Amino acid sequence: MKTTIQPDSHSGWGIVIGLAVVLCIIFGTTLNVLSVFTPPIQQAFQCSNELAARVATVFLLAMTLAMPAAGWLLDRMSPRPVMTGGAALTVLGYLAAAQAGDIAQLTAMLGVAGVGVGASTYVPAITLASQWIAPSRQALAFGVLLAGAALGAILFPLPITYITQWLGWRYAMQAIAAVIAFTCVPILVWIARLPDSRLTAPHGEPAPMPLHGHEIGEALRMPRYWLWIVMLMLITLSSLGVYIALVPYLVSTGYSAERAAAIYMAIGAATLVGNVLFGALSNRWGAKAVLLMGTALGALGILCLLAVGHQALGMMAIALFSLIWGSTFNLANQLSPLLLAESMGQRNFGSLLGIGNLISGVGSAFSPEALGYLVDATHTYTIALAICAALLVAALLPISLLQRAAPDWEAAR
Repeated sequence: MKTTIQPDSHSGWGIVIGLAVVLCIIFGTTLNVLSVFTPPIQQAFQCSNELAARVATVFLLAMTLAMPAAGWLLDRMSPRPVMTGGAALTVLGYLAAAQAGDIAQLTAMLGVAGVGVGASTYVPAITLASQWIAPSRQALAFGVLLAGAALGAILFPLPITYITQWLGWRYAMQAIAAVIAFTCVPILVWIARLPDSRLTAPHGEPAPMPLHGHEIGEALRMPRYWLWIVMLMLITLSSLGVYIALVPYLVSTGYSAERAAAIYMAIGAATLVGNVLFGALSNRWGAKAVLLMGTALGALGILCLLAVGHQALGMMAIALFSLIWGSTFNLANQLSPLLLAESMGQRNFGSLLGIGNLISGVGSAFSPEALGYLVDATHTYTIALAICAALLVAALLPISLLQRAAPDWEAAR
C-alpha cells in the first residue's frame, strides 16, 4: 500500500461522496439497466433468450476480469489514471455498441464497456475509500458508496426505458455514453487521488498502527480466504441471475416494460434503505451475523417473486419481493469487504478484494446465460428462480463457517 495512514477528515468524506456519485451514475446507466435492453435487443437481432442474456454475461465477465488488475494497480500507483481511464473506456464501449450490426458485435463492445466499469467502480472505490477513512468508520463509508449505487438503480431504469421506447436502444446507449463522459470522467479527474503520505496523526493522538495482513501468495493458500470467495460466489450467482432476469420475467407474467422498470426503482429504494439499516445493525451485531440474516431474507424474497403471476397474490408478492430482496440485494457487497479485512487484514487489501471478486465473478458472470438457457429449455422461470433461492440458502453455510476464522495476529494477542 502507498501509506499506512487512515486520515478520517472532511476531505476523506468528500472523496467518498464523490465516489458515491460516480457509482450512482456508472452503475445506474450500465449494470442496473442491462435487463431493460434485453427485449429490444431480442427483437432487433431476432435472437434467443440465451444469446440475449450472453450480452450481460460478457459484460459482467469483462467487468470482473478488470477488478483484480484495478485493485493491484491501486495498491501500487495513483488511482487517477486507473479510474479515469476506466470511465473513458466505458464511454467508448457504449458508443461502439450503439453502432453494432449484429448481436456478436454488440456483445463484444459491451464487453469493452464492462472492462471500463470494473476499472472505475466497486473494487477501486472500496480500495480508495479504505485509504481515506479510518477502519472503525469504513462500514459507514462502504454503505455510502453502495447507497450511491442503489440511488442509480432508482434514478436511471425508467428514463432509460422511455428513451429506448421513444428513440430506440441505440440512441439510449449513446445517451449513456454522454452522461458518463460529461459527469464521471471530470469527477474522477478531480477526486481519484490518494491521501498525502506525509500526513500524520492529529496532535495528542497515538500514531497509526502498521497495516496487518499477509502477502498475496500466502493469503491465497489460506482456507479462510477461499471460504470467503465461496460465500461471495454463491450470493452473487443468485443475485445477478435474479437481477438480470427480472424485467423479462415480469413482462412474461403480463407486466408492461414501464411497470417493470418502476419495480426496479422500488428495488433501488429498498436497497438504499437496506444499506443504512443493515449497516447500522452490523455495528451492533457484527458483519457476519447481519449477512447471515440478510442472505436468509433474500432467499425468502425470491420465493415471493415466484407468486407474482398469481391473480390474487400478485401485487402483495411483488411488494414483498421489492422490500425483502431489494433491501438485501447489495448486502454482500457492503459487508464482504469488512469480512475480508477482519479475516485477512488491510495489507494488500485492494489486490485480495480484486482477486476474490474476479474468482467469484467469473463463475457468477455465467448466471444470466445459464438462467436464459433454463428458461429456453423449460419454458418457465420457476425452476431458474427456485435455483437462485437455493443458492442463497447454500451460502449460509460458508458464512457460518467464516465466523470461526480468526486472523493470526488476533490469535497472537
